[in-house]
Amino acid sequence: MNPVLQVEDLKKHFPAQGGRTVHAVNGVSFSIAAGETLGVVGESGSGKSTIGRAVIRLLKPTAGRIRFQGRDITHLPESACRPLRAEMQMVFQDPWSALNPRVRIGDLIAEPLLLHTKSSRSERQDRAEHLARRVRLTTELLTRYPAELSGGQLQRVCIARAIATQPKLIVLDEPTSSLDLSVRAGILELLAELKAETGVAMMFISHDLGTVKLISDRIMVLYLGGMVEYAPAARVFAQPAHPYSQALMSAHLPADPEAVLRRHVLEGEIPSPIALPPGCHFASRCPVAVPACQETAPELRAVHGDAQHQAACLRIAEGANRIPETAHG
Repeated sequence: MNPVLQVEDLKKHFPAQGGRTVHAVNGVSFSIAAGETLGVVGESGSGKSTIGRAVIRLLKPTAGRIRFQGRDITHLPESACRPLRAEMQMVFQDPWSALNPRVRIGDLIAEPLLLHTKSSRSERQDRAEHLARRVRLTTELLTRYPAELSGGQLQRVCIARAIATQPKLIVLDEPTSSLDLSVRAGILELLAELKAETGVAMMFISHDLGTVKLISDRIMVLYLGGMVEYAPAARVFAQPAHPYSQALMSAHLPADPEAVLRRHVLEGEIPSPIALPPGCHFASRCPVAVPACQETAPELRAVHGDAQHQAACLRIAEGANRIPETAHG
């Protein structure tokens, strides 16, 4: 069965002052199947949000190919992309800025139906009430304005809007980062239920590793606009292969307060996306780098022959890709 989303060698560059170029995304390839959640992690500036916006064509790719349900949408004009919005939706980080403060909640939820369907006003109202209940909002809230709801309630409104047209793909860009822990748990539970019920494919972008671990089937680890690891979620957390992934995952706090923490603290600064270094972009901060790492750009390769687990590190072949651990009580 064809994946819902298939991305091949995606690149996105932005112009900068002085005729320079910001290399935000540099040759990323991945796919997402129906009913699957791909977690996308990496430091700020790694290209997470840019990829999310590019795959649903809110940004025009510089190069590469994007296929949605088997159709190449890479170079579609905006007029041709507009009808696709019913099938590919995005939930943003800040629900306060994502919603028009002058529009009532019921009309906000029904808006995608107005834009993408021929349903009547009464049908849209009935659907909005159903969607509100589905995301665990009382229908009494439909007559209120965004300023009268909490952050968690507003994010549920955003999710209701996103699922209104029964999309095949939802991109969620840090959807829980502005919420407290108890509200965050409720949103994650809701997303898991929706995925199980509808089979929607999801891309979940987050810097919160605990959240990503809970909701993701597979994980894509980004560094400076490139993919350094791509594997089932459990594998990335239990046995990260790339040195950057190891450092990133070591920052994840386990549930057991008595657990011994093993930290990998990286030295140095992230190189500029305007002047990308040759070879491996992580080499200048990598504790196990050798001179060859600064000369040769590593390609994604199977880790120990497992095609489901791929990492871009020259030192994996010689078994020298593990960062020495430092234990902390």
